[in-house]
Amino acid sequence: MNIVEKIPNMSIEEINRLRKNARAKLDDPKSYAGASEILDAIDKELERRYIPGMIATFEEKYPGGFYGDKQAEEERSYKLNASKQFHEILGREIFQELLESNEYEELYIRVAKVVNSTNFIQGSFEKPKLFDAIKSNESIYLAALYEHVWGSGNLDGRFNDFIGVLEELNICKWTYATYFLFLSSPQENIFVKPEMLKKSIEISKYPICYEPKPSYELYCQILEFSHWLKNKIAVLKPRDMIDVHSFMWHMAPTGKWSEG
Repeated sequence: MNIVEKIPNMSIEEINRLRKNARAKLDDPKSYAGASEILDAIDKELERRYIPGMIATFEEKYPGGFYGDKQAEEERSYKLNASKQFHEILGREIFQELLESNEYEELYIRVAKVVNSTNFIQGSFEKPKLFDAIKSNESIYLAALYEHVWGSGNLDGRFNDFIGVLEELNICKWTYATYFLFLSSPQENIFVKPEMLKKSIEISKYPICYEPKPSYELYCQILEFSHWLKNKIAVLKPRDMIDVHSFMWHMAPTGKWSEG
């Protein structure tokens, strides 16, 4: 019996070790084919064990799936509206114009409006802490936010620079680091709510070593997981990361209200 044939009988710990070893061999041309076969077999096994059940309960809860009225009312519409609002009042040109004119108070009002348009950032603690930090450091935070979302450099540098500013302001958390990035481009970026993410990863048995401190390296892994999950629920025809985020909430609902 070869290694691929053994995978259905492996524990999750054994599968995770095998996945890690196989991924390390993908850069070796001599080992690539075998490693790729193992990774494909692992994905199929994890899908068999866990994803189908989640898809079934999702379809039971939301008739019509992502395209039904209930899903639109409870999950999708307000997220789309928040993204639309962000582009309308904090799009690249208007954000740059207000920033160059030192219209910090107006920018603060707009940032607060976008934050308050969703329940993504916890209301009784996280929102006040964010607003206090912005008010105390308006020029620093707003300039950093513009570069983070609309800057011309690569995302790795922009993301890490923004994390540095959040550290200076003592608000270095995943929610603050990814909220506006998600609203600016929900086709590609994901909002990271720690407890929901951790539970979704646990249910999916996807190998990520979560860390509470944001980093670009870990964000890339989270994005990889999010796109992996999108592929695994392809039968539901998810359109973007808004739909993926909604499916994660279905997988791990207690994370929605956690401060993380």
